[in-house]
Amino acid sequence: MSWRTEQEQFWGWISRPQDLSDDAEQIAALLAPHSHLSQAEALSIYNNAYHQRLVEVSSALFPVLFNTLGRDLYTQLWIGYMGKYPPRNGPIHRVGESLCDYLREHEQFRALPAVADIVRLETLLIELFDLADEAPYTLQQLQSLPAEDWPQMRWPAKNDWALLHSRFDLEKYWRQMHEFMESGGVPGGTSFGIELTTPVGAGLARDTATHNEANRGQGPLPQGFANLLVYRKQHRMQFQAIGPELALFLTAIQTGENFAQICSRLALVFPAQDIPSLGLKLLLRAIELELLTVPAAK
Repeated sequence: MSWRTEQEQFWGWISRPQDLSDDAEQIAALLAPHSHLSQAEALSIYNNAYHQRLVEVSSALFPVLFNTLGRDLYTQLWIGYMGKYPPRNGPIHRVGESLCDYLREHEQFRALPAVADIVRLETLLIELFDLADEAPYTLQQLQSLPAEDWPQMRWPAKNDWALLHSRFDLEKYWRQMHEFMESGGVPGGTSFGIELTTPVGAGLARDTATHNEANRGQGPLPQGFANLLVYRKQHRMQFQAIGPELALFLTAIQTGENFAQICSRLALVFPAQDIPSLGLKLLLRAIELELLTVPAAK
């Protein structure tokens, strides 16, 4: 057996939580004997310590999830997850890169939509932080843009932000949870729970339905959901709830629509508003938040 094959076999034994007694003979053939334990028993101790350490590391990457579930349930979730999605070589912060997929597949946890939204948000906070910097589009560049170029102008979205829709008031829950953690609260022992967002009003419900009809397969703005902008600014991750107008504007930016197309979409969904003024206001807000980058040279 080659050294490479031996290393791959060893990695297979330690990377996934499992009962190593099934492979006791192969393990004994590969590893040196232990004075008091069989090779499989010794390797099982190493396997368990390795995964318990990964659970501890992950709790720092997903602190809100950890403090929501408590240590025992959180450990149960992660041991099951690593059994289905063993850790890969690479940066340690990617250890939870498939956790959202695991939750969707898991019979118990997929019935907990709030847990799924917490994981989605914490995953975005991890993934977006690590992306390469891009030069933001500035107000000065907008001011120098010829008026005749505005209708066909496409501003590329920077790669360090994303939109997330949730039925839950994640902003409030995040504030409560961080206060709980800073006060030394015991994980899983909160006196508060996550709340649903405030239901949309009738007018907004009609606007959302109109938008869904006009969106042509590009994904609806869910009725009764909060629109969250998750973004990196000055090397810090943050998120905030945004209104339906900005959510629509940013969705159109992500799909590569030009300014004229964006204004047409705004006019369809928000017919009572002054669209030129609204379009400019949303564009300036996107520039202020540094969500746009410089278009590629023609």
